[in-house]
Amino acid sequence: MMLHIFDTSDYERSLRRRRLAGFGLLAVGLTGLVCYLLLIHDSDVLPAFARGFYLGGSSGIAIGSVFLLVRMQYLLTHPATRKKAKIQEQDEREKAILNQSYQFAGMFTFFAAACSMFVLVAVSMEAALAVLGVVAVYAVVWLIANLYLSKKL
Repeated sequence: MMLHIFDTSDYERSLRRRRLAGFGLLAVGLTGLVCYLLLIHDSDVLPAFARGFYLGGSSGIAIGSVFLLVRMQYLLTHPATRKKAKIQEQDEREKAILNQSYQFAGMFTFFAAACSMFVLVAVSMEAALAVLGVVAVYAVVWLIANLYLSKKL
């Protein structure tokens, strides 16, 4: 789906799809804020850090989506800027840097999570199992992506 959204063969269409994704993110952020205000704000059901997570996470998603929406709308209404952005996105060097950055970030996250499990087992088995679940999901997603891309490319 993300490859379909960020396909740059028709750049203007891709920008419109990204704008729709921005509206989707805005809906997620606003839903989190509404849940915080109506369900969580003054209740003692969740500890303070969990309430802060709802407020901070949903606010961050909403603010990030507004930046995305403003950027996409700006690119859609300014052809010269859109042309520069398209050239930059399609630059092979930029693509290589982006792909290597994702690869390094994924490897670092995977090994950092694996290392943290050694500490977490001694502290909290539930936390260690949660990190193990994240590592397992990462490995399964990598395997599925690898199989999919080997067939597609």
